[in-house]
Order: sequence, then C-alpha cells, then structure tokens
Amino acid sequence: MNSNKEFRFPVTVLPNILTYCNVAVGTVAIILAAGNLYYMAGMLIIIGAVLDRFDGKLARKYEVANELGKQLDSFADIVTFGIAPALTAYMLSFADLQVLGMVLAVTFVISGVYRLARFNILNNDKAFIGLPITAAGFLLAVLVLYQNKFDVHPYITAVTMIILSYSMVCKRQIKKM
Repeated sequence: MNSNKEFRFPVTVLPNILTYCNVAVGTVAIILAAGNLYYMAGMLIIIGAVLDRFDGKLARKYEVANELGKQLDSFADIVTFGIAPALTAYMLSFADLQVLGMVLAVTFVISGVYRLARFNILNNDKAFIGLPITAAGFLLAVLVLYQNKFDVHPYITAVTMIILSYSMVCKRQIKKM
C-alpha cells in the first residue's frame, strides 16, 4: 500500500540530507580557512565527522543504503576530510613554506582520494584497509584546533600529515567498530 511508502519518505532521504550537510560544513570550513578563521574551520570539520557518522548508520538502520549514497558519501569525505583539513593546515602552518606546504597538502588530499577509491571497490565488512579519510581529517582538524590555541611548530604538523597520509594508503587492516 502507498501509505507505508509515504511514511518512510523522510527516513529514506535523511541519510543523504546528512551527507549534503557534511559537504556544506566542509565547504564552509574551506571558506573560513581561506579567511584565516582556522579555529572555526577545524570545528566545522569535526561537526562534519559527526554528520558522517550518522548518515551511514541511518542508511543501514532503515535499509536505504544504496550505491548513490555511497558515492555521495565519498565525495563529501573528499571535501570535508581531505581538502578542508589540508587547506586549513596549509594556511595555518605552511603558507610561508610555499612549495613544501603545497606538497604536504596535496599529498594528504591524494592519499585520501586513493583511500576512498580503494574502499569503494573493496567489499571488506570486517576491517578497513588503511586509516579512513574521516579519521585522518578529524585528527588533522583536532591538531589545527590545538595549534590555533597553542604554539605548535609547523614541523609537527608536517610530520603528522605525512604519517596520516601514509596511514590512509597503507594496507594495514583496522578492525571496524
């Protein structure tokens, strides 16, 4: 009957709405970082992590997970957990280093894109292969918040970005929670 379908309508689109909100906060984080508002950019990336956590959970819970939602989630992750934290870290820590800073930021984003592409073609329900981009972006955002508040040497951020980039592309299995 049609009434059951009507009742499920808001639930079926809610995961994608959360994903779109994730893209929105990631985009605003990029804009804020470009305006030297690093703390707010970092906070928005963390809010994006909360949104990302719930979109997939809701999609699975209400059995509305599909290929479109998976692809939307990956594109959102590139914006919010790849480009936004890399640009924020670059603007805060590496703008004076220019080329080296750009290499670090681009490496972080490319590593995240590779990680997402590999995740999308592998169907491993038991473990992640490499650190998820959401975790890497979240950790970099936390470092940005800390660095914005305290005097953290840019080399610490650089080494952290290298470690996070490697962690995303490595083949180490990380058990899903």
